Amino acid sequence: MAEDAGAVIFVEVKARRTTKFGAAAEAIPIWKRRRIAAMALDYLARHDRLNAASRFDVVAIDGLGSPSELVRVIRDAFPAF
Repeated sequence: MAEDAGAVIFVEVKARRTTKFGAAAEAIPIWKRRRIAAMALDYLARHDRLNAASRFDVVAIDGLGSPSELVRVIRDAFPAF
């Protein structure tokens, strides 16, 4: 969890050494997004921030540990369902 201009940001980090099974950003299936959204709602409720703006970002790392490692931050990567 992070904050940006008063908004609560939930961050999922995905890393891949190779693209054999797809890129890191593609590795967040719908069931995982729903689980992340549910946990975010629980966090906001527990901290009395249900009215706060929020979003879900993804940090995608491809080629982990290689000379061609690529790190991307995908802002507002998916909706909260």
